[in-house]
Amino acid sequence: MAHLDTPARHAPSIVALEDGALRRRASAGGVAASSPVDQLVRAMHTVKAARFNAAERLQYKHLVSVVALSIVSLYFVGLSVWQAVYAVILSEHANRLITLVSIMSSICTLVLALIDSMNDYKIKAHHMHTCALAVNDLLQELRLADTHDPVVVQDFRRRYNNVVRGCPYNHSRIDYLMARSGGAWQARLLVKLRYAADVYGLYGACLATPPMVMLLFR
Repeated sequence: MAHLDTPARHAPSIVALEDGALRRRASAGGVAASSPVDQLVRAMHTVKAARFNAAERLQYKHLVSVVALSIVSLYFVGLSVWQAVYAVILSEHANRLITLVSIMSSICTLVLALIDSMNDYKIKAHHMHTCALAVNDLLQELRLADTHDPVVVQDFRRRYNNVVRGCPYNHSRIDYLMARSGGAWQARLLVKLRYAADVYGLYGACLATPPMVMLLFR
């Protein structure tokens, strides 16, 4: 999940795909007369929302990762202390179980620490938020400009592309889906479930597995 937020130079251009999707929608149905300005405004609005969503999601992942790493570390330390203090009265089965769960907790601690250090959620969230603010400023400026002049519109498109390409990271598909969420409640629910799985899935599994093993094999 974390590796979805890859640098823009290594990942497929989600922004370009979104622009293409917007143009295809504009040429279908009853919006065939959609102007280049309208298409640009919709693209900027969608990317702005997606990158604000990405910044928020990454901030949540940073917070959840810190909490999960702290609790899993407490699992390891607490079980080790418990095993050392009560070693005399613990049965052989209990000793093996506590050792197993301690090892699992230490592995989870190592995995979470590596994931957090490799992804650097706070830096990515900062870049996404800065890019979203820049796109939003450009969008507000475009709405006040003379959009009847093709040269002006082309200049805004160039500046928009420069802002997006200047961000070293790209938002993920789930951020785009959250920005475009609408329609039937089933579709909105599915998007929110995917969002929750992306943010909480791995960390929830690491938090729940050691206690579940203790309860199941006690």
